[in-house]
Amino acid sequence: MNNPYDVLGVPQNATRDQINSAYREKAREYSEKNQLNKLDELNEAYDSVILNAGASGSYQSGYSQTSSGKYYNTVDYSDIAAKISAHRLEDAQILLDGIPKGSRGADWYFLKGAVYEKKGWLEQAANMYATAHGMEPSNSKFRAAYEKVTSQQNGGYKTARRSSNSGCGGSFCDMCLGLLCLDSCCECMGGDCIPGC
Repeated sequence: MNNPYDVLGVPQNATRDQINSAYREKAREYSEKNQLNKLDELNEAYDSVILNAGASGSYQSGYSQTSSGKYYNTVDYSDIAAKISAHRLEDAQILLDGIPKGSRGADWYFLKGAVYEKKGWLEQAANMYATAHGMEPSNSKFRAAYEKVTSQQNGGYKTARRSSNSGCGGSFCDMCLGLLCLDSCCECMGGDCIPGC
């Protein structure tokens, strides 16, 4: 991704009003000229700058240049990690999903895995942790999370334990209890499933 401030045509210390004004002007220009590729790049730049602002309201920094001259977003994930710790999983998921795909690094995959793990979706969590670990193999936190979730993994989701008393997954007592409940319901409706009971 190119430096989003350059794409928007604003300085890195631009105010929100300046960013919005520049975005609207360029969006109108690209739409009139039917330059959809430039419009996509503009939308991604706008989303990156606004998302990167955070609670402080500052729209500066957060971008580093690689040796190839491309820019990438260095997102501060501490707010998302705090939401996950507080078990505010939907809020964390919304923030994670709002980060543009080109800006998603190993930390993004790790935190997405943490959301899935807390929801009990172990297969998805393992996939996210594996991606994070693959991106940064030397990070012991990513490796430990992956190993933990794969050792817990039982089909991908937390499931109720089934009794081993019968092949159908339930015990004889469970079947009897189910029939008694069925009989009670039938009697309430004027019928009788088990006569004399």
